[in-house]
Amino acid sequence: MDKTVKALVFWIVILVSAFLLWQTVKAGSNPQSTPEISYSEFLSRVAAAKVAKVTIAGNQVTGTDRDGSPFRVIAPSSKDALVDALQRQGVEIWFKDVAEGSVPLQLLGTWAPLILLAALWFFMIRQLKLRQAQTEIKQ
Repeated sequence: MDKTVKALVFWIVILVSAFLLWQTVKAGSNPQSTPEISYSEFLSRVAAAKVAKVTIAGNQVTGTDRDGSPFRVIAPSSKDALVDALQRQGVEIWFKDVAEGSVPLQLLGTWAPLILLAALWFFMIRQLKLRQAQTEIKQ
């Protein structure tokens, strides 16, 4: 393989690894940016008509207050009473599917940057050994 092609592949792998690592760090920091509140506080906010919009995904409820501040809360499995209370207060309700089979994909997304960096390290060490062997043969 030509040296230019090898160098190009090398830099593409580095850039893709850096991008995937950045995406992993960025995605991992999002849940902490939304403050979690207790379920009882959530119910009191709903009763006081402070909640504007909620999205329910499984037991996870995320939403925004009327003043625009975000929140998240873990709701019980039975949501009939919760949905009724939200409807009475005129809250915009959204539902999302919870992808149950996405755990392997999430793990792959989390580990992909580390696997790519390990492969890059292996490639670099291998190239270094090949060059050392070529240098020893020439001498």
